[in-house]
Amino acid sequence: MRKLRILSIILSTAVLLCGCGQKTGDSSPESVSTGAVDSPDNTPQEEEPKNAEELVEQWMADDTQPETIVLDSDEIDEGATPLSSFEYLVRPDYTVAITKFIGNESDVVISTHIGEAAITEISQYAFEGASNVQSIQLPDTITEIEEFAFIDCSSLQSINIPRGVTELFRGTFAMCTAFTEFTIPKQVTMTHEELFSSCQFTDLYIENPNLEYRNWGLEDFETPCTIHAPEGAHLLAWAEVNTFPTEITED
Repeated sequence: MRKLRILSIILSTAVLLCGCGQKTGDSSPESVSTGAVDSPDNTPQEEEPKNAEELVEQWMADDTQPETIVLDSDEIDEGATPLSSFEYLVRPDYTVAITKFIGNESDVVISTHIGEAAITEISQYAFEGASNVQSIQLPDTITEIEEFAFIDCSSLQSINIPRGVTELFRGTFAMCTAFTEFTIPKQVTMTHEELFSSCQFTDLYIENPNLEYRNWGLEDFETPCTIHAPEGAHLLAWAEVNTFPTEITED
């Protein structure tokens, strides 16, 4: 998806550039590129693409494609959701990114591995619009949950944040309207905007006292949730200023 967006931008930019370089009515030979351009030291330089199609072809040729990895086994953990419910990418370092959920399960359990490769990432938009999913269990092998990974999982009521995940990206849980409470564990030290946009839970538990509020979307809740955090936590100060109810928890 990200590559398609970049490709679209390149096409648009190339068309503008190709159009802007030619003056109306200018047909002199000097205005036409006829081949490679010499540098000041007379070293031939590679000819620049003349149009959008050539620019895209050059970009595609220069783009390094990921190596295709064939695993010796597709074995997964006992009790995990079948691989047929996912699209995934196996990287050259034998780590796996879950790129899309395509199953019908309401309770999803992600395996720690596929054969000899560890599952370490939930990619952008991987569970987007999975409205039938009610719970997700992530393994401790997960270290990255990318932006908007669970956006619009409107029935999702419970999910864990593995201990290897230290950063929650933009819109990770946006539009997850079925949450009644949520816990951001202590190892999370960085978050990004829109984390809980369009959610409406009643209780938010913050285990890291140093975690900063970064426009998560709480200010748009119809009813302010209760912020539970250790004494002196930054989120308690934010809650007080924004008239959110609070409760001090043990550090």
